[in-house]
Amino acid sequence: MICSEQNPLIKRVRKLQQKKHRDASGKLIIEGSNLIREAIQKGIEMDALLISDIYPSESWISDLRTSGVRVERVDSVIFEKLTDARNGVGLLAIVNRPEYEATEESPWFRRGSNCIVLDRLQDPGNIGTVIRTAVAASYDAVIVMKGTADVYSPKVLRATAGMIFDMPVVFVPDVPSLLALAETTGKKIAVTTPDGGEPYYDCDLTQDVFLVIGNEGNGISHELIESSDIRVTLPMYGDIESLNAAVSAAILMYERVRGMKSENEARR
Repeated sequence: MICSEQNPLIKRVRKLQQKKHRDASGKLIIEGSNLIREAIQKGIEMDALLISDIYPSESWISDLRTSGVRVERVDSVIFEKLTDARNGVGLLAIVNRPEYEATEESPWFRRGSNCIVLDRLQDPGNIGTVIRTAVAASYDAVIVMKGTADVYSPKVLRATAGMIFDMPVVFVPDVPSLLALAETTGKKIAVTTPDGGEPYYDCDLTQDVFLVIGNEGNGISHELIESSDIRVTLPMYGDIESLNAAVSAAILMYERVRGMKSENEARR
């Protein structure tokens, strides 16, 4: 059992808590039984599994050790210092970060697909909720713009409830790159605007859309709004200026589900 904070594996975990080390190594830290088992199910390669010494043994953990994954028990006091989860998770793993390309040939940009674009979102809870909803609404990929918080931080990963491994995450550096990608893949840029747009229920957001969700405080960048193909407004009543970013994203993404239902009914 690991009983020293100077242990090389403990030091490695601490480094991977920083984005720069995650980016440089292509590795992630994931926490908790549900998220780790989801990663295993999706075939994510695992380097090591750390277990708090007070966490009970489970058969699937023994299977991991048999398959060649390094499995180590860690003193519970040291383990708790490695996680910021409110409730003790008991398990922590180092895994490979999934890598996805942003090219015209990528299957997630095929004809008819929809992608959610995160334009400088900062709140981990919002990002995680958007990713989970994107999976539920049959979206095909998440496009992350520069300035967005790290989608592979522990807080975001927990908020996705494992759905991060069901959704390709593609990084695009700037607006011109996003516009070029939209043009080559035949997608329309759809943005939300507080006024001057069409009500969301009058817009076709069913397919071939890059749906942009903007920063919680400043909204979508002016450059993206000016370059958009579709401007959508969410009608609001009462003394309310705006909705939460994740709520807005959910309403608009589910227009895909509504459109798919209408298409299926039309074929009958």
